[in-house]
Order: sequence, then structure tokens, then C-alpha cells
Amino acid sequence: MKETAGQQGSMLEKLYEVYSQWVDGYALACQKGCSPCCTQSVTMTSLEGEAIVEFFRKKGQEKELQKLLTVAEATTNDRPITTNQFARICLEQKEFAEEDQGAWNFEPCIFLKENVCTIYEVRPFGCRSFGSQVKCAAGRAAEVTPLYVTVNTVFMQIIEHLASNGGHWGYMADILKYQTGQSAGQGVMEAQSLPGFLVEPAEEKAVSRLLARLYAAPVGAKSFAELIDNSWMME
Repeated sequence: MKETAGQQGSMLEKLYEVYSQWVDGYALACQKGCSPCCTQSVTMTSLEGEAIVEFFRKKGQEKELQKLLTVAEATTNDRPITTNQFARICLEQKEFAEEDQGAWNFEPCIFLKENVCTIYEVRPFGCRSFGSQVKCAAGRAAEVTPLYVTVNTVFMQIIEHLASNGGHWGYMADILKYQTGQSAGQGVMEAQSLPGFLVEPAEEKAVSRLLARLYAAPVGAKSFAELIDNSWMME
């Protein structure tokens, strides 16, 4: 992925790279043409959205993107909380209403064509990280280990943190409509900084090892850790 410009984009690319190397160790059933998980409920940051917009711009297909967005399901009035907002609520042990998570939209993703992703190389992390160790066709739920879910959450938290300096978070279509001037920001929320990680004690060593790889990864002339506020780093 080379479509996102700037330091934050480079850091996002490096995060994708480290995550991809880690997830290769999982025997996932996912393969090309398997699309039950490809719905309009994917959330992402504006940082990830910039990569998608640039992908269409470089191909001279801005109008095609706008056309696809016009058929996207309108967001509900629910305003789901961001990943880091949810983490803060949990870490502060506050009450949380399940309905605050917002409504799911299981309509097919607007970028899905003949069960194949047309923006695969710039797909957001929510798509990259969704996997299952069993085939989840015919209504069967995805199955993964608790550690897999935890790592995905941790990386989503970091991505939102990268976008928290003026960036946004929301459902994919809502973010893209806002970025292309097709909406005034309906359903779009401010990305939040990272309050700490949601990691069970039994998973801390495994998560810390993976984060150490991410922190040490080079981004230009510096390491990932040198380019980001590290006050929340795990030891």
C-alpha cells in the first residue's frame, strides 16, 4: 500500500506490514471469493479513508467512487462509540449500554464485485483483520482465538490514535462521503487518543512481544516508537 502520503500514512503502512507478518501464523479459512464478512458495518479512520480516496484519484475514478457512495446505505441515527472511547469506558470501569455500540448494517460492501474486493490493496484494517479459522458461509459465525481478537483490538486502537490529531472515525461509507464532500459529517466522530490497551493478563506477554516488533520497525530514518506518543506503551 503506497497511496497514503505523509508520516501517518507511512506509519499505517508499517503497522499493516507488522500485522500481516503476525497473522500469517494463523491457519485462517479465509480465501478470495469468501465474502460473508464484507458488509457495510466496517468502521475505519479518516487516515485509512485517505488511502481509498487516493486509490480512486490515481486511477482517475473519482466519479466512480462518488457513484458507489450514493448507493451506500444511509447511516442510522445511532452514533457508535469509537474503539478508544470503548477502551476508556472499560479501563475506567464505567457502565456501558450495549446499544451505544450502534447498529450493524449487513448489506454487502459497496466495493464488493462478484464476491471480490475491488480495493483490496487499500482496504482498511477492519477488513484486513477480520478472519475465521472455519468457513463462515451459510450463517456460521467466525471462530478465532481470544488472542486474535485482542491483537486486532490493540492495533485498531493504535490506528485510531494515529488519526486522533484532527482525524475522524466512523463507518467506512460515512467517512468516505465526508472526505469526498458528499456529506456534512453525518455519523462521523472525532478519532480519540489511546487511553491504554484492553489486554487480559494471560495475553500480556504475547501482545508485548508483538508490540515490541511494531515499536522497533523502521519508518523512514526513525523507528515507529520514535514517531508516536509512547506514554501508553506496554513493558
